[in-house]
Amino acid sequence: LSPGSTAIDPSTHEAIGNDPSEPVDIYAENLDILRFPPDRFQRIFREYLTEKYAQQPPDLIVLVFVGNLAIAGNLLNELFPRTPVIVAGATEEEVRADQFRGPVGGLAFRVNPHETLQLIFRLQPETRRVVVIGGAADVDRQVLDRVKQAARSFAGQAEFEFWNNRSMADLRQAVSALPPQTANLFSRMFRDGAGQAVISTQVGQSIAQWANVPVYVMTDTALGTGAVGGSVASVEVIGKRAGELARLVLSGTALASLPMVSDTGSVPMFDWRALKRWGISESRLPPNSIVRFRPQSLWEEYRWYFIGAFILVMADMPLHPVP
Repeated sequence: LSPGSTAIDPSTHEAIGNDPSEPVDIYAENLDILRFPPDRFQRIFREYLTEKYAQQPPDLIVLVFVGNLAIAGNLLNELFPRTPVIVAGATEEEVRADQFRGPVGGLAFRVNPHETLQLIFRLQPETRRVVVIGGAADVDRQVLDRVKQAARSFAGQAEFEFWNNRSMADLRQAVSALPPQTANLFSRMFRDGAGQAVISTQVGQSIAQWANVPVYVMTDTALGTGAVGGSVASVEVIGKRAGELARLVLSGTALASLPMVSDTGSVPMFDWRALKRWGISESRLPPNSIVRFRPQSLWEEYRWYFIGAFILVMADMPLHPVP
């Protein structure tokens, strides 16, 4: 029930079911690699899946990926060695065909920290310190490494600090007492410095609420939680594309002709409310920016009432012949 899952699942299912003439039965399973010890849990889960799908194995697997791809790949290789797999998700890990026995394709989105850092200095040119917050899980460190690499291009503009070993309690105190001319970039966190499993988007929301400086993000699921925004990857787009690929394969297209694609495409997207909270002018935004959560004007909210009332008034007006 993480925000990422609730965003990606409906768009995937909708795209798969776009052709009503060919109904598709969809089954959902959660590997939960990040929250449970892999050895014992994966053994139990393997037995469960083996029994459940013994009589009716799947024709296609869509692996919405977060976590250790090697674990997921090994599990699927054992259970369904010849079933084609579509991998879809936001991951810094390389997705290789040799990680799966059967055909594999799909779409891997990677965050774009360089563009988000550019936005921070564009929106807050006075910034002299950037605090980047990440987690202790392998997938957290992969994203944090990408941010560290991107930060080298801005070494002369600001001092960078990377926090990935702090508990949630420590973070609450630290981000609420940051000095002026500081910006906060939330990277990704599925496990905090104390070893506690967490949901990344919920952590981002907490940090945005606790922080006394603007917080920036790199995925659209974190928008609406108090963060200013950033150059974000769209989880919904990932789900839609995965569903489209699934529909093609189920309709007879060879997965070999749909190779794995890695994409760092992102869109500058911002929360209007956070811009106002921190006094950031919209004139500083790039021309192609998307601003969400802007309140509607009186005309936008009630225009159909106005139009309806106008039509009724016109209908009641008597017609006078022209002499």
